[in-house]
Amino acid sequence: MTDVFAHALRRKAARLAVNALIGLFALLPILWGFLSSLKPTDKIVEFPPRLLPENPTLEHYVRIFADNAAYFIANSIAVSAASVLLTLALGALAGYAIARFRFPGRDTLMVSTVAVMSIPIASLLVPTFTLLSATGLADTRLGLVLLYSAYQLPVVVWMLYGYFLSLPVEVENAARVDGCSPTRTLFKVVLPLSKPGLVAAGLFVLVFAWNDFVVAVTMTSSETARTFPVAIYFYLGFYGREWGPLLAASIVSIVPIVAIFVFLQRHFVSGLTGGGVKG
Repeated sequence: MTDVFAHALRRKAARLAVNALIGLFALLPILWGFLSSLKPTDKIVEFPPRLLPENPTLEHYVRIFADNAAYFIANSIAVSAASVLLTLALGALAGYAIARFRFPGRDTLMVSTVAVMSIPIASLLVPTFTLLSATGLADTRLGLVLLYSAYQLPVVVWMLYGYFLSLPVEVENAARVDGCSPTRTLFKVVLPLSKPGLVAAGLFVLVFAWNDFVVAVTMTSSETARTFPVAIYFYLGFYGREWGPLLAASIVSIVPIVAIFVFLQRHFVSGLTGGGVKG
């Protein structure tokens, strides 16, 4: 009995050690960036480097907010939130229709959805920029929302299709017997039960829209529609790198997305695994 207990204790200690090592490896660059953002400019690139700042300062954080960072963060929040809502609204309807109804071209539609997911976004930049320019949506937040939603819609449809298939159809049949229309069944029964799947799909769209740089820098040219990743890029400069503001802005950009993941991690994990049985 003592040997069994000791063996279980060793396995638990080994698992904790491995998890701690993985966590340290993943978080060390972020920790290094945060500590460096608290150093004066001349200490950031000193050699040999020091992990801890001798005289911590918030001057770089003050600088980025003096450079209108709050406005660009608000742009990123507005574009990301609208993209998530629009993509989930369209993706939920499409995923449910494909999962529950049989209609001509259903299989072709699913194959097309998967095929579209494999197209590199870089190959779509020129035609989509031409389309936005022709419709007057270039260099606007609405244009970015429509593009992000279009790029991520196939992923969301595929994820929610698998999740809807994992739900027992008997629950929907019971709602129909109780007098619910198909539309009421979808909104009152299916979507509430699909909350983990919706959260997981929404987080995928959120991460893409929040972190995107290539699409945003291609489609926008003025500060009006500029998002935070594009604003960070300007600290690279033509004649030298502004390491202090660059590090401070990078740390600030991480905070909202990490906070949302920590808050919704339970739904995210169950949403990813919920549709893995069928589909």
